[in-house]
Amino acid sequence: MRAQSAVLSSEVPSSSRIAGFTLVETAAGPLVVCADSGYGGVWTWDPLRDVWQERPLAFACAGDPLAAQYPHAENDIHAVAAVVSGGRVVLAAGGDEQGVAFWDLESGALIRGARFEDPYLAAVTEVRGEGAPLFVTATQYAEEVLVWGPSAEAPVKLVNEVGHIACLTASHALGFSLAAAGGMDEGVAVWDLPAGGEVASFDTDEKRVLAVSLAGLAGDPILVAGVEDEIYVWGLADEHGDDPLRDPLTGHEDAVVAVDTAVIGECTLAVSGGEDATVRLWDLVTGTQLGDPLIGHGGSVETVQTAILNGRHVALSAGRDSRINIWDLQAIAR
Repeated sequence: MRAQSAVLSSEVPSSSRIAGFTLVETAAGPLVVCADSGYGGVWTWDPLRDVWQERPLAFACAGDPLAAQYPHAENDIHAVAAVVSGGRVVLAAGGDEQGVAFWDLESGALIRGARFEDPYLAAVTEVRGEGAPLFVTATQYAEEVLVWGPSAEAPVKLVNEVGHIACLTASHALGFSLAAAGGMDEGVAVWDLPAGGEVASFDTDEKRVLAVSLAGLAGDPILVAGVEDEIYVWGLADEHGDDPLRDPLTGHEDAVVAVDTAVIGECTLAVSGGEDATVRLWDLVTGTQLGDPLIGHGGSVETVQTAILNGRHVALSAGRDSRINIWDLQAIAR
């Protein structure tokens, strides 16, 4: 197997597992916001300059009357999303033992705090693409899916019928604003945003859905999902019905826990990360894997995100080995 090399690889200074990350375009350039599982906090990474910065954040529950009983409590952040609104980067984050809260990333000040009794955060995502900045969150126990504006007021509740949610994605694309969630045993659901009506749902025969991404293919919106160790692709236009567009894409030797998509010229790609420590590229038109697996992580690849850096289509990947790798998609897909 021929190994592909990452164009840049950088390690978070804490050397902790990167539980999740998101890339946000700021006035100063792209910024990667990372959840550090080691201490439950947040780091940012400037990929163009390879500069890391720890980001102190006010304690999410500081305004809760119960805070006085827990003077040593700290943030527990394992999932992050970010948007630019009003000239500032707004961070939405929470974790396995903390509900979602919202901060001004630069100052660390709370925009909306959490309470000790809030249900813990299962997943959070920003709505990517051109359109109103929005967040989508899912809770662990109440299993609520909520849509928030950057001011974090009056969220819209989505009707969740997929049970325990493992993953979220949302996008402004092809004239649609959509959110999708994958469940641990009840399949996937797709909603219209921000009104909240369900537009599609798909059964996966009680197989776990661990990663989801929205994209466009031949002018129609599609949903790409990591289902156990396979990748499923569904069309969201009415004529496609409930069946996947093709047989599942196979190749990963363990669970697919991260997936994202990109369009390069005439090619629509999926980028997947797995517990087999590989990143893989797929041509969604032909249903074939592009090139060899990308080898560069020392453990499970738990987050991938596509982006354009310095005019090049790239994929960023991170996971249990504390590293973020950047892969040149154009060089691999050509």
